[in-house]
Amino acid sequence: MRQLSDDTLVVVLSDSHIGGDERRDIFESPDDLRALFDELAGLPVPVELVLGGDFFDFLRIADVPEHENRASATIARAEYRELFGALRDFARGQSRRVFYLPGNHDAEAWWNDEIRAELCRQGLVHEFTLSYAAAFRSEPDRIIYCEHGNQFDPANAKRDYADPLDTPLGDHVVTDITPRLASTEAVGGLHLRDVDRIFPLTTIPDWASGRLFYEIAVQTVRWLLVPLLIAYVAYEVIAWALGAEGALDLPGFGVRRILWFEVGVDVAFLILISGLFLLAVRRTVTGAGPLVHMHLAGSDRETVDATVKEIRDRLERGDPPPLGRDLRGDICVFVSGHTHAPSLTEFNSGSGPSGAVINSGCWLRQLQPIAAHLGAPPVYVGRFVQTHVRLSRSSEGIEVELWEHPRPSPQRLRAVERLAIAGRLPREQGVDRSPRVRARTTVRSRG
Repeated sequence: MRQLSDDTLVVVLSDSHIGGDERRDIFESPDDLRALFDELAGLPVPVELVLGGDFFDFLRIADVPEHENRASATIARAEYRELFGALRDFARGQSRRVFYLPGNHDAEAWWNDEIRAELCRQGLVHEFTLSYAAAFRSEPDRIIYCEHGNQFDPANAKRDYADPLDTPLGDHVVTDITPRLASTEAVGGLHLRDVDRIFPLTTIPDWASGRLFYEIAVQTVRWLLVPLLIAYVAYEVIAWALGAEGALDLPGFGVRRILWFEVGVDVAFLILISGLFLLAVRRTVTGAGPLVHMHLAGSDRETVDATVKEIRDRLERGDPPPLGRDLRGDICVFVSGHTHAPSLTEFNSGSGPSGAVINSGCWLRQLQPIAAHLGAPPVYVGRFVQTHVRLSRSSEGIEVELWEHPRPSPQRLRAVERLAIAGRLPREQGVDRSPRVRARTTVRSRG
């Protein structure tokens, strides 16, 4: 339990997933995260920085050079040197503390002594702990608590963080299945390495069927409709040239027009049947969602909402958190990550004051679905989700803030996909990129 002075700022960030083998590193925001560390280093108050799990992504690193470990190999990469330099500068400042909480993707930071020693030697981390608990001096019985959150996800829960052989199903998906997808070239418009970016995860079948739908639509236009249109225009030009003196009624031209009409009807019928077939395939493939949910649970909206409800119910009952079973006191703010879905929810503990359940989100680019017109498959567009949590003490109570760092994401969409979501694609160019508060609440003091 940390006892904090009332002017202390607690900052929680998680799920940056820094590191990975070639084509497997999904972290794209070193400059933005470095700017956050620089800002925190310049604040005139004590700051406790909690790296709330999956800060690194050791599961995506298969091999490391001799005499290196997964942490040192990642820190040494050229694109990350300024980022870790900023974290190092923050950590060496007065009244600055960095706490490292393991998640399911960086559990090795808990059981691998070499990695822990490396992070300490590099001056990046002060303490390693499974969970973080703190209270402000003026209200010592009201606890701010943080753990990664994977213990609420059966597919990624750990029984013993100290056991390297404790590898839940989610670990094997990351280490054994996604590497094969990442090394696969595009198939039918599917860039399989993008599977890591699909959000929610349970929409992967919908994403796959939708990409195939639009790929077939593109190929149909390119190789069937366009050549047919060119041929018909050429025919009309020739007919016009030969019929300059009324020869449009020459024998055979009327028959040919009827033939063109028949061809057009047949093509339209073929397109209609193909569309219905693709929609049926999409419905069937989407039916695989429950199977995907069973194996990749943790990031779909229903699971996210259920996790928030489970945490809220646990706190309202006064039950201890999974990794803080010996904790005694009133947890008024529960911070977790893992789901990559930033959120802030209030709760009431009986007749007592309110509390808050907050998810720190992530620092990743996600592919999120946008509903298409006319019932067509949704189109997945890239969005950067870069969020963190700030907790501080005020005269009214504990201020809970969810911050976001906006960043535009380049879109690689086909013309047919842009047409399918016309008017629904959010505008990102020209948007203010200044960090801002996304959600806020105050957990009132008892008095």
